[in-house]
Amino acid sequence: MNFTAESILTMNEGIVFRTNKDGTVVVMKMNDDEVFYKIDGVAAEMFQKISTNEMNLGKIVEDLAKEYSVPTSKIMEDAQPFLSRATSLELMSVR
Repeated sequence: MNFTAESILTMNEGIVFRTNKDGTVVVMKMNDDEVFYKIDGVAAEMFQKISTNEMNLGKIVEDLAKEYSVPTSKIMEDAQPFLSRATSLELMSVR
């Protein structure tokens, strides 16, 4: 799936997570408590933004691009593998 600025991202139900002191996010599905996922770097920041409420990917990318002084196209390109993996693991949904 190719995610665009118009993609709306939502955290799926039954997902719990914790943010460690170093910014790393540890995620678990409530219905599969034997598997944990570790997310770090900019992907962790993106995950945290999505976890608070339904988010437009364009807004997330814009915020991160400003924060890190990089082009939005670079953030969008770099986010594709993370978003593909997170949706395939059913951690989040896109519409």
